Amino acid sequence: MKTDERILQYFAEHEGDYLSGETLAQELDISRAAVWKAIKKLTAQGHNITSQHHVGYLYQSGQVLSAPMITQLATSRWEIRLLDVVDSTNAYAKKALTNGDITEPTIIIANHQTNGQGRLGRPFLSPADNGLYISFVLPLAVGTSVIPGLLTTSTAVAVARAIKRTLAIDLDFKWVNDLLFNSRKVGGILTEGVMDFESQQVSAIVVGIGLNLLRPQNMDVSLEQKVGGMVSKLTVSRNTIVAAIQDEFTQLYGNYTTGTFLPEYRAHNIVIGQNVSVKYGHDVVTGVAKDINEQGQLLLDTGSDMIIIDSGEVLKVNLPDNVYKG
Repeated sequence: MKTDERILQYFAEHEGDYLSGETLAQELDISRAAVWKAIKKLTAQGHNITSQHHVGYLYQSGQVLSAPMITQLATSRWEIRLLDVVDSTNAYAKKALTNGDITEPTIIIANHQTNGQGRLGRPFLSPADNGLYISFVLPLAVGTSVIPGLLTTSTAVAVARAIKRTLAIDLDFKWVNDLLFNSRKVGGILTEGVMDFESQQVSAIVVGIGLNLLRPQNMDVSLEQKVGGMVSKLTVSRNTIVAAIQDEFTQLYGNYTTGTFLPEYRAHNIVIGQNVSVKYGHDVVTGVAKDINEQGQLLLDTGSDMIIIDSGEVLKVNLPDNVYKG
């Protein structure tokens, strides 16, 4: 770990305390000059570190993403790769898995995505400093079974729990992967599999999460009534939010195949009981969304048949008074 990262982690362990240069040097076994140089580097990166003569340095939690801070704040342990700019965290993860650069469970976190994508290749606006763009990268043992519907829905619940803990707001869901607040889309989940060429089996999964903490600016007019943000001003560190998501995801992933979280997912899903249009394969089918079954699949009553939809997208939800604009 680099000197500046070690100092950040020490700040996290002593949040709210003034730490003298002498203390930092002794505790980390480095010189006072190395402390000063690292503090200067961290400040240049945007970290809010104030100093008081004869007292020391005080780290004030800000919005700069920091792997050491996330590691300190989370109770679960993951390898973390933090990127300032990337085309897509999912694309980065899949490439790293394919070339053998990632071989253990890893979290990819970006401050900004230049080509963020959702389902069906749709663009996901990912401006710098406004949101969180995360991919959980999970290499699998040969023969491991994956239930995509349960994995995506459990991730939605994990994110909602983390947002409730940190921002004190309740998210809703639109089956299968949209996250909503105040009837606007504020996030999405994209679960993808990576195939092993020789075995022709899924060798890893990548669970991508994109969140609009603040509402993106300068959106296309077509998105103005669809996309929102969770808060008008960030008063909680993004590191705190990432750590909460990391812990909630870890807890649910351990037994997601049991579906014990599904009552929570159903309770906050806006489609159940509503007239919907669903893109299913090459077709669009309409009917009443009756329920979400124990596999995370949508049960759609078309009037003449009950269809089980395991992968698709709800294109339109006919809610009273057109409350939902997505």
